[in-house]
This record gives sequence, C-alpha cells and structure tokens, in this order.
Amino acid sequence: MSASWYDRGYSVGQRWRWTLLLATAAFFIGALSTFYWHNEVFGFLLAPADNKLSPFDGKPIVTAPTTMFGATLSLAVLGGKLLAFPFIFVGALSLLKPLAPRDWWRRFVAINAVVALFLFILGDVFVYYVMMPVSMRFLLSFGTDIVEPVITLNAYMELLFALFKWIGIVFMIPLFMNVLARMGWLSYERARGFYRVGFLLTAFFSALISPGLDPTLTVMVAVPMYALYLVGLGSVWAIDPSAGNYLWVKTFDGWREAVWSKWLRFWRLPERLGYWLADKIANVFSR
Repeated sequence: MSASWYDRGYSVGQRWRWTLLLATAAFFIGALSTFYWHNEVFGFLLAPADNKLSPFDGKPIVTAPTTMFGATLSLAVLGGKLLAFPFIFVGALSLLKPLAPRDWWRRFVAINAVVALFLFILGDVFVYYVMMPVSMRFLLSFGTDIVEPVITLNAYMELLFALFKWIGIVFMIPLFMNVLARMGWLSYERARGFYRVGFLLTAFFSALISPGLDPTLTVMVAVPMYALYLVGLGSVWAIDPSAGNYLWVKTFDGWREAVWSKWLRFWRLPERLGYWLADKIANVFSR
C-alpha cells in the first residue's frame, strides 16, 4: 500500500515538475516576444480607440519619463502569463484527474473547463470588437466643443484590461448557473426568482465592475449580463423542462401545434373534397 501511494505521489510530483518547467519556459518566451514586438502589441490593443485618444495623431500620452517603459514591462509580463496559462491549466486538470471518477471527469470537469475558457475568450472578443469601439467613439466625441480629450496610456490600458477581466467572467454566467443546477444547488424556480428584479441587479453589479462608474459602460455591461442570465436560466430549465415555462416556450409550442394542426386540416381539404366528389359521382352512376 505504501509503495503504491509512494509511486502515485512520485508520478504526481514528476508531472507537476514538468508542468512548472514548461510553464516557466512559456512565460519567458511570451514575455520576451511581447517585449520585442511591443509596438505591434500596443498597436493591436489601441486599435479600438480608432486614433481618438489625443490630438497628437490620436495616440495616448504619458506624463512621466518611465511610464512607457513601465507599461511595456507590464505588457511583457502579461504576455508571458498568457502563454504560460495553457500549460498551467492543462497541468492542473491532469493533477485533478486521478481524484475524480473517469466518467465524471470527462463529462463534468474537462468539458466545463474548456467551455469556461471559451466563454471567457468570447467575452474578451466582445469587449475588443464591440464594447470598446462603441464606448470610445461615444465618450471621446462627447463634449468636444468644450474639452479636448487627452487620454493617458495607463488610463486606457487599465480600462481595457479591467473590461477584459470582468466581461470575461460575466460571459461565464450561463455555465455557472448550469453547473449549480447539475449539482442540485440551483433550481429553475429559484433562478427564475431573479427574473423580475434581474435587470436591476445586473445594473447594480454592472455599475460596480464598470471602471469609474461610467453610465455608458454600465449600460453596455448590464445588457449582455442580463441576456446571459436569460441564457443561463434556459440552461437550468433544460435540465428539468417540467419545472416551469421558460420564456413561454411551452406556450409558443402549444400555439405552434395548434397552427400546425389547422394547417394540416386546410392542406387536406382538397383531398377530402376530391373524395366527396368521387362518392357523389359514384352514387349518380350507380343509379
């Protein structure tokens, strides 16, 4: 027994050691690559602003000699973390695999982990291609007759990365609700209890996570958050459809069946008329 536990612990230790080595190597490669191509990376991150951050060719400004170098180092560290994350993610899942049953591991842990990562990335894509361009276009053009927007590099990067983090988490709301429902901790009726006050709650939490309590960003966070709550409510209802009438799905389904049955009757009407005429003609000739 002790040998088997020793072998198992040694195997886990070796696996974790290789995970740390690969993650460390990936971190340095990502950090050095980001630092080397920092002009391209900054250009990619500043693209949603559409050259409207300042009157100086639309570029952000810095207020200290070391700001640009410090921002580049911070960006390099972030690039290293992003490249090392997949190795740590897979390594952590591999360490948890011996502790979970095989079927439960495949159906629950592995699938939900991949879906969570996909939803987080989808939220970041939404921020980059929708939220930031729209909000920057509105905020930087509002009141330009009175003020001239001059945005610092740190202020823009803090706003962008804060939205990346929080909107990525918000996009995982349906998955969180589905997992809680599968574990028996959340029922459809309990989740539906937030339906009437859901938008107020989402507006409140959106104001908390929006940088600077900006009303425009708050609305742009609250609307997708409430929509994702409805999607999560549907995922909870899908586990037990008999628990309620999600978004009047059963009502619409009843209407669909009624319309379909009436359409079938109308479609078969010429056939019935043909049979009726055939019977009449047969009766006439039989006489």
